[in-house]
Amino acid sequence: MTGSAPGPLLDVPELSAHADGAERPLLDRVALTVPAGAVTAVVGPSGSGKTTLGLAALGTSRSGVRLAGRVLLAGTDLLLLAPSRRPAVRAGLAAHLPQHPETVLDPVRRAGGALTELAALGHPGRAARKPAALRALTSAGLEWAAVRRRFPHQLSGGQQQRLALASALATGARLLVLDEPTSGLDPALAHALGRTVRALADDGAGVLLLSHDLRLVRETADRVIVLEDGRAVDDGPAGDVLGAGGPVADSVPTAARLSAVRHRATRELLTAEHPTGVGEQAGPGGPGPAPEVRDGVAATDIVVRRRSGDPLAGPVSMAFPPGSRTALLGPSGSGKTTFARVLAGLTTPSLGEVRFDGRPLPRRIDRRSAAQRRVTQYVHQSSAGSFEEHRPVLAQLADTARLLRGLRSEEATAEAMETGAVLGLDDTLLHRTPDRLSGGQLQRCALVRALTARPALLICDEVTSALDTASRQRVLDALPRLLAPAGTALLFISHDLPAVRAIAEEAALFDGGRCVRRGAVDQVLPAAWSGPPGISGYDGG
Repeated sequence: MTGSAPGPLLDVPELSAHADGAERPLLDRVALTVPAGAVTAVVGPSGSGKTTLGLAALGTSRSGVRLAGRVLLAGTDLLLLAPSRRPAVRAGLAAHLPQHPETVLDPVRRAGGALTELAALGHPGRAARKPAALRALTSAGLEWAAVRRRFPHQLSGGQQQRLALASALATGARLLVLDEPTSGLDPALAHALGRTVRALADDGAGVLLLSHDLRLVRETADRVIVLEDGRAVDDGPAGDVLGAGGPVADSVPTAARLSAVRHRATRELLTAEHPTGVGEQAGPGGPGPAPEVRDGVAATDIVVRRRSGDPLAGPVSMAFPPGSRTALLGPSGSGKTTFARVLAGLTTPSLGEVRFDGRPLPRRIDRRSAAQRRVTQYVHQSSAGSFEEHRPVLAQLADTARLLRGLRSEEATAEAMETGAVLGLDDTLLHRTPDRLSGGQLQRCALVRALTARPALLICDEVTSALDTASRQRVLDALPRLLAPAGTALLFISHDLPAVRAIAEEAALFDGGRCVRRGAVDQVLPAAWSGPPGISGYDGG
């Protein structure tokens, strides 16, 4: 990428954002610049305003949010233009990778055709478009032959994230706004993406990076801005802000600190200090009666094939006894999510069956009764699309316990609020509509919704990927306590290996759609860190 306008590609002298009906601003007089050839990173806790700032840098905002100030993109003040004129100014100049990749991927377009069309924005000549699309895919860590004929829903979460990045790169944009670009990527791909981001900047692009991934920020950023409650509380060279004494230095997660979370959780389970309302029909005296003895959820000889007949996953057999905590590990696209979706009835297997307490469950979720839908609850990596846009989140959380457990509306609402409080979600947040919450807040709301079903098996698919360090640790600390009263088993799908060590007891390593290794966490994790023979692209680092 070459060429630059005089001055920075992006210059925001002062910017504020206000949501309709909110007392405090979402952004309060934030300033930033992104020069050509540099990476400016914005870090901060969930809900601090990073995503709002990223959208505002492109002259756009979510519904009900008003922007005030100046946003100069290559010298043009976007906020002085009518909203209908801003896309034309951004075209071929600025590109956006959103936190939720499904929002920019066309569900009815194959990847190759969609990328080639996007390449036309920065490459007028028809002959240059396919090579530009191919380069974008390669830079994002995908192979043209592997994905060009596939639809977004046929890709794993990590592959969707990389395809969305390729969509941004294909335009040839000189300014890239990347919102949590490593979410859903395994460690090796996250590291490779960091090298790509740095290389793009070294080649003349300007990058605005919004991320909780402090390793990525350390590897790529020239300058770092720290947001808290919509205000920039620190701004300076990356080494000064992230180095010793910097405000976020103590936020870098370490295996030792997360191991301490596991020990604390164990002690809390032993002392049975469960919060009132979290257990089934909890009363003043405790969490209610102990769950009856059950066999739990088990999958036998699960095989999933594509329409072409080619294998996608399997055969896989696994059991999840009550109270067990199992982690699924493996590179992006290894079949982890496909297998988990079969357990929940969201993907129909070609062969095999899922049983609960020895009885087969219907293969498809729409054929399961309310009691059967309650058995397995799935918390997706990307939670935004699972909420109704215009209803307060709290009402949607209460629906689960009301519809699947028969609780009265007041009881279901109270339980959702209490569970939310354990995960750091206060009443004010829960009364908002989904568009007023950050990705990390929505991720925790989705976890609350699943927990209130009191399932036999809770599937958490990258539930820490959108969380800042404090929220992430809080979730890891709280999950064992929240699962214990109903004897819920946990299936924890994650590339966050320190979190796996903190929360799980057993681990299964997937590659090529199969479980290639299973055992105690301490037995499987060393292999996952180093990448066992036959497994490429997965290095815990």
